[in-house]
Amino acid sequence: MNMLAIDCCLKLTGVALMTDDIFDSEQYDLGRQQSTELPLMTERIIRRNNLSFSDIDYIALTNGPGYFTGIRVGAAYASGLAYASGAKIIYVSSLEVLAHSFSKTGKVLVLVYAGHGFVYAFCDKFLDAGEYSHEDILSWLNDNHDAQMISDDPERISLPQIAMHKVKPEMLSLCEIARERISLAVSPMNLKISYYRAPQGVN
Repeated sequence: MNMLAIDCCLKLTGVALMTDDIFDSEQYDLGRQQSTELPLMTERIIRRNNLSFSDIDYIALTNGPGYFTGIRVGAAYASGLAYASGAKIIYVSSLEVLAHSFSKTGKVLVLVYAGHGFVYAFCDKFLDAGEYSHEDILSWLNDNHDAQMISDDPERISLPQIAMHKVKPEMLSLCEIARERISLAVSPMNLKISYYRAPQGVN
């Protein structure tokens, strides 16, 4: 099994390659150079491991939520590669990747900046992934005092009254989640993107 992983949803852009014998990755803060550098990163990591694009069986892709442009760049590039190579896509929430990248267990609330007083949030079994207001999150925390908060970029989330761990989304986490979901792989025509434009509110 040869799996290429692509993550463009948040601040860091990452590419990884996982085979039965290899794990190799690159991850950078590319800013506006994302669309230019992503293909170069991908080609570099494939060539470095003596493979070709036709050798890729699956593409693991973070499909949101996160930065609108980054999601589109990653999805467009992954879809193009899948069409060209015949690979199937396994999409994974960027929130799940962050949660998996956190070394501690227990109730973990993932928060990602969404702008204008909103965050993307997720807590496995306790809060559905979606877009929430700061007030929604504070209300949820009142009933979940034991939760640990994590974010890829805590400074951008204006909730100074709560403590957050800064967590980097690990490419290995993306690959490990995707590897468990191979049976859910889809053609690029069936790729679903999660922008979470409308707030859900707390149940």
